Amino acid sequence: LFDTLLTQVKEDEVLAILGHELGHWKLGHTLSNFWVTQIYFGAAFYFFSLTFGASDLYAAFGFTQFTPTLVALLLFFQTLWAPVDKILSFLLTIFSRYNEFAADRFSVDLGMSQMLQSGLCKIHLENLGAMCPDPWYSMYHYSHPPLVERLAAMMALDQKRK
Repeated sequence: LFDTLLTQVKEDEVLAILGHELGHWKLGHTLSNFWVTQIYFGAAFYFFSLTFGASDLYAAFGFTQFTPTLVALLLFFQTLWAPVDKILSFLLTIFSRYNEFAADRFSVDLGMSQMLQSGLCKIHLENLGAMCPDPWYSMYHYSHPPLVERLAAMMALDQKRK
């Protein structure tokens, strides 16, 4: 959230967006993201420690006399960890998108569905966000679901409540 939000949307829409953000806190998304990040980096550096002594790996890149730590780190993350990172990044993106829908649901449960939908539309227009990106591309690259998917989910929740 930035101060520009206050100039982009009405007061009720700000409250709905804050309801969404409070949903992240109430549902434990902040803490779970913290722990997921800690585990991710812990695993990365653990596997780096396993490969740090592999002189054959560094010799393949021309380092035969000694292994500079920074070079070792770069080689690890650019070669060995990269495929693992692609898979983990995809899983983390799915987790993030699930959390976004859950936070939207929290705001809807507070009775702010219409204001959240309106506020999200205004923010998206102001920030020139893609309204309906390719579903496969957005599934891999976007940490937040596209606006159209979020609006459809909120409208479906509204229909269930009627």
